[in-house]
Amino acid sequence: MDAGFETGHAYGKSVRTVKSCVGSTWCRYGVGDSVSFAIDIENRYKGLRAPHKLKFAVSGCTRECAEAQSKDIGVIATENGWNLYVCGNGGMRPRHADLFATDLDDITLIKYIDRILMFYIRTADRLQRTSVWMENLEGGLDYLKQVVIEDKLGVCEELEKEMASNIAKYQCEWKTTIESPEKLKRFSHFINSDQRDEKLKFISMREQKIPKSFEPSVEERIPVLELMSNDE
Repeated sequence: MDAGFETGHAYGKSVRTVKSCVGSTWCRYGVGDSVSFAIDIENRYKGLRAPHKLKFAVSGCTRECAEAQSKDIGVIATENGWNLYVCGNGGMRPRHADLFATDLDDITLIKYIDRILMFYIRTADRLQRTSVWMENLEGGLDYLKQVVIEDKLGVCEELEKEMASNIAKYQCEWKTTIESPEKLKRFSHFINSDQRDEKLKFISMREQKIPKSFEPSVEERIPVLELMSNDE
């Protein structure tokens, strides 16, 4: 933090680091500057709290090295602008992202992403990924297009204002906490404590110091028979 780094937001239900290929800056196939655009949207949406984590990617051409079509928000450069993909997912239940709009300019693309994200935040269930949200959304992709592009519900202006408000309120929570003695008190037990936990052991792995797996002593183990009797 003293060097100007931010903590990132992997500890929250928020936007992860945006993935990109090297784009037109370094690749002969690239038709768009995917690196710059990935940086722009990461800085725009960082810290945004949502029902679940959000993963973005930007590819500089349809060869798709950044795998944008497997992300919650995926952007792929074209000869005429950007294609926007939404509600993709990897993991245990992979879902190919849906093509939402084609050949968008930068301003329109950002506007659509703003609206989609805020509509998702407003309507999704807690801990619901965008892929599941889309599957449960009545009317599916066509309905989402009507809401975001055609302003069917008349809420687009509100969604944009809410996003602007979120962006304006951004802060690095760790930095804010460290700089506030009042907030820091909540974590004082974990900061440079002089107390030693004799049960905590360390080992070396790949030249790194890591905690050794906890193994309870014989006295601390709960007899199997006792567990069985409690279940009965």
